[in-house]
Amino acid sequence: MAGWRIPYENLSDPGQLKALLDAVLVIESDLDLTSLLRRIVTVATDVAGARYGALGVLDEDRVGLSEFVYAGIDPATADRIGHLPEGRGVLGLLIIEPRPIRIRDVATHPDSGGFPKGHPPMRSFLGVPIWVRGAVYGNLYLTEKRDAEEFSEVDEELVSVLARAAGLAIEKARLHTQLSELTLAEDRERIARDLHDTVIQRVFAVGLSLQALVRRAQDPELAERLQTAIADLDETIRQVRTTIFALEPLPSAEGGLRAEALEVCTQAVRSLGFNPEVRFEGALDTLPRNIASEALATLREALSNVARHARAHRVEVVLSATATAVSLAVLDDGVGLPRDLANTGAESVDGGRGLANMRERAQALGGSFSAGPRSGGGTQLDWRAPV
Repeated sequence: MAGWRIPYENLSDPGQLKALLDAVLVIESDLDLTSLLRRIVTVATDVAGARYGALGVLDEDRVGLSEFVYAGIDPATADRIGHLPEGRGVLGLLIIEPRPIRIRDVATHPDSGGFPKGHPPMRSFLGVPIWVRGAVYGNLYLTEKRDAEEFSEVDEELVSVLARAAGLAIEKARLHTQLSELTLAEDRERIARDLHDTVIQRVFAVGLSLQALVRRAQDPELAERLQTAIADLDETIRQVRTTIFALEPLPSAEGGLRAEALEVCTQAVRSLGFNPEVRFEGALDTLPRNIASEALATLREALSNVARHARAHRVEVVLSATATAVSLAVLDDGVGLPRDLANTGAESVDGGRGLANMRERAQALGGSFSAGPRSGGGTQLDWRAPV
């Protein structure tokens, strides 16, 4: 805590300091980044006496929000509000100039853009940036001071101290994740070697033995059953080789499509609230860079659309490569696309060009794109490009 200034002299209520110290200890104990962000929002609202709180994580370009974690709003109200904030209006002030901001009445501020239909009334506002390793990671937003017309200077100082602690906790959680991934990578490499050197060789040997029996079999039914067993073994070998592609270490320090796709999916966990299911097929890391980049951009946009609009509880990503083509499928169990958007060049439901962008990326490569209802509910996006 070196360099922190805790405002002892301004505290009229000793309970505020205790609440702050308890809050710091609480967030420091969490190593899972997703749950940590939610915990930071909760303790910040408690420390400042706010009715509502949120934490917006900056996007890669640092001009908007890639994630918005909130507290104080029930699920029914959140559904009525619909689209989550992207960092415009008053929320964008901290992105433009990262310093604490206190506002008595948001509605009177010149940058206020108003609230969407169904949004609860909010007047008083306190915003504080969260710094991680010398860069702004995100911003804390607190509204509706419970026992006063506006947030005080003490509230600002307390939340600023909490934001510094949050920055350290976020850094620790990210390092913990990196360490876990390093350990996992070592295990994955060992398993891949075992699969290649032991499992495939044994299955292949069994297949050869069965082929020898087919030539000697007098009974046609027995020969057919042996051929079926051989076909099943061939399919098993194909699946094991696909698994090895996903487990093996990357061929270069620059990484490959598999690792980059996994990173995109990992980043999406924050906005989705769950881990996408990912399946790889084929030699994805040998694809030309321009094709791999377009596939990644499509995956990123598809997952963003799911997070913003689908209200899904499950997402499946299938990325596959053959000698002639690469294909990407993203399937969710959400509310589905509006009928007038499915398999058209129309703009996405948020007024952007999500679906059109994905289609144009495929067409620029001579490929194809489709989006429509999924059997059993939800949406399926299929993107394909020739190699």
